[in-house]
Amino acid sequence: MVFFFPKEGIINAPKPNSLMQFYALEDPEKLVENAFAYARRNAKTKRTRVSVIQHRKEKVVHRMELFHKYLDDQLNHLFISIPQIDNLHPFYKELLPETIEVVKIKQAASQIVSVRKLLKKQFHMAKAAFYHSSPDALTHMKKESSRFFGRSADIMKSLKKNVVLLREANQKLKEVPIVRTDIPTLVLAGFPNTGKTTLLKRLTGAKAKIASYPFTTQSLQLGYFSMRYREVQVMDTPGLLDQINREWNPIEKKALAGLRHLATAVVFVIDPTPHSGYSIEIQNQLYENLRTQFKVPFILVLNKCDISSPEQLEAAHAIFGVDAVREGEGMESSLKDKVWRALGFGR
Repeated sequence: MVFFFPKEGIINAPKPNSLMQFYALEDPEKLVENAFAYARRNAKTKRTRVSVIQHRKEKVVHRMELFHKYLDDQLNHLFISIPQIDNLHPFYKELLPETIEVVKIKQAASQIVSVRKLLKKQFHMAKAAFYHSSPDALTHMKKESSRFFGRSADIMKSLKKNVVLLREANQKLKEVPIVRTDIPTLVLAGFPNTGKTTLLKRLTGAKAKIASYPFTTQSLQLGYFSMRYREVQVMDTPGLLDQINREWNPIEKKALAGLRHLATAVVFVIDPTPHSGYSIEIQNQLYENLRTQFKVPFILVLNKCDISSPEQLEAAHAIFGVDAVREGEGMESSLKDKVWRALGFGR
């Protein structure tokens, strides 16, 4: 299958990542009830040319088979839906331990495997016992089928605690930001009120998508655009990359680590005017600090140039260099060309 993207312009934000959501499994007791109902509805009823006893055996065995198959299918759906955390992108590997109890999730997945094996063993043991000779075949049949259904139900009940755990984790996973890890990512940095959100809108041409970000009190802002058939993700991280001379708490450090894995390049946004409340010198300190955090190309952007005086622009260039890109409302910009080269597309 071939996908066509516009040569240059806006692309749609990604759909939620289904791999980050577990299969919605019902409580074990309800699951057993559903398995009984499924087996009753679908068990063989047509009489064949066999004895009454043989027909009853075939019917009950088929009902047990359907009962077991229903439970096994449900557990398999749940197991394969659990994210393989060790195989996830480093961005998620850094952040998920702060959202869900990873060790317990792995233990729950392991128990699902064990329960499936036990249920399968119970079915084969019961099926074999059905064909043992007995002076009272009907009584023997009822005894073995009751034993199978009862033991299977008890085995399923052992999952209750982990089903609750997975259900709670599923709710928490809805808070995890959904980002594209398969395309280059521009991370916007700079102090508050320097115009990062405006720049994000200008780059992507659309209102930024706000993604839940439980690791700070803020939210990720995401936008997407395509350039010469290449897709690019643009991300602003309020509350993380806009402060200086502070200690990050352990959760924020995890978030920063995740962003370091995700960032292909960083766009550092500078306000040459006094409107943001941060001097050029202070903004330069933040820039130098972030350069030690991210070992990726940096693109310097002088924002609000449409309202900056020549003296303010000259002072900004004196500190950040002549290569800093000028941006402002209604101005021609070379930013996307700089982005193109920083992302390695022009090499």
